[in-house]
Amino acid sequence: MASTEPALSHHGPDDGVLPPPDGEPHAALIAKLEGQVMHVPDMLSLFPKSWPSGGRNKYYKRLKARLDEIVQSVFPDEVARERALKSDFALLTSIWFPDAAWDDFYTCGLFSFWIFHCDDAMDDRAGVVSQDFSASCEYRKQVLDYTRCCLGLDPVSSPQPSGSAGASRLLSWFQPAVKWNPPCPSLPNSVFLEFAERVQLTTSKAFRELLHRDIESYLDHCAMEQRERMTGEMPDSLESYLRVRHHTSGIRCCGFLVQLGQDVRVPVQMMKSAEMQALWDDLTVLVLIENDILSAKKELAAGCVHNAIPVLYSQGQSLDSAIRVLVARLQGSRDAFDRAADSMCKKTAGDAGQQRWARKELLRYLDGLRTIATACIEFCKLAERYGNEKYLNHDGTMDVML
Repeated sequence: MASTEPALSHHGPDDGVLPPPDGEPHAALIAKLEGQVMHVPDMLSLFPKSWPSGGRNKYYKRLKARLDEIVQSVFPDEVARERALKSDFALLTSIWFPDAAWDDFYTCGLFSFWIFHCDDAMDDRAGVVSQDFSASCEYRKQVLDYTRCCLGLDPVSSPQPSGSAGASRLLSWFQPAVKWNPPCPSLPNSVFLEFAERVQLTTSKAFRELLHRDIESYLDHCAMEQRERMTGEMPDSLESYLRVRHHTSGIRCCGFLVQLGQDVRVPVQMMKSAEMQALWDDLTVLVLIENDILSAKKELAAGCVHNAIPVLYSQGQSLDSAIRVLVARLQGSRDAFDRAADSMCKKTAGDAGQQRWARKELLRYLDGLRTIATACIEFCKLAERYGNEKYLNHDGTMDVML
């Protein structure tokens, strides 16, 4: 399998370093927001009791110990290592999948660890390629190839010149096939290998192709978001902001992860259906809004304004008004999710044993998706990564000093 040694290209100052970092062109906006108090409602109360919340996996401490060991091995830099230890993605995985058995729970924990650290490399100010767009593009290409190889998928074929196919077949009779072995982009990305090896044991190739398709979409949109951030562009509306962020959250990938955590295998055709895509779209909006509200302080402190709160504020909305707009949007997506879920359940209703089984599986999967939404709120409130716990009130509301 692929090497785990870092293989990032080095780029000079003229090779794609875009001007200037996020905080500089928007310093005035950040200064206006700094020191203001953002009043946040009890976001869990916005969801009905049918949306599961409050669970914790009994294997949390075991997973945390294992992920902490991985942090020690893949972050040689002490500062990066301490930041990674504070993130506690074992807690996130525990809230996401409270009922998962150890093997599935550990697999999901590996993915949670990987996608957050893969994202931080491109997005965080301290990320290894976050300030060099050309290096970041090379990083994304390497991540795409490496993850595809780890998942046991064939390389994406390049178009061949006319007449070359026959020659290639002839050469293949005399030459052994060369094993595809793309390099690992960085040590934290090496964690994906263990995740992928475990996934190959329990899923079909079609499942892994769909998962990788969404990883590719995620990486492509990360490039768009990074270019906007590095050139100082500001989204001109909430909708334009959400269009890009829709794919950079990684939530669609989590739609596949839920199958592992819930021990459910949704038929591939159902995963491709318009109804399922609508469910994932609504879930993504829910998590985006939750995360943007609850991570606003953290992101502004890092000089980042690619967040729904500063986007709305820059358009003349007050903080209170921005929260009202986002809560209304959240409630709309919540209701749309439930309508789409009900529609899918009706399609699987019937008397045949197979249909009853399919309905039972689907209900478990849908509850897993709902838990992703409520877990985001719980994690963002409790995790040291966000620093929100000190702003919590007894009634679940928050008064966050930006």
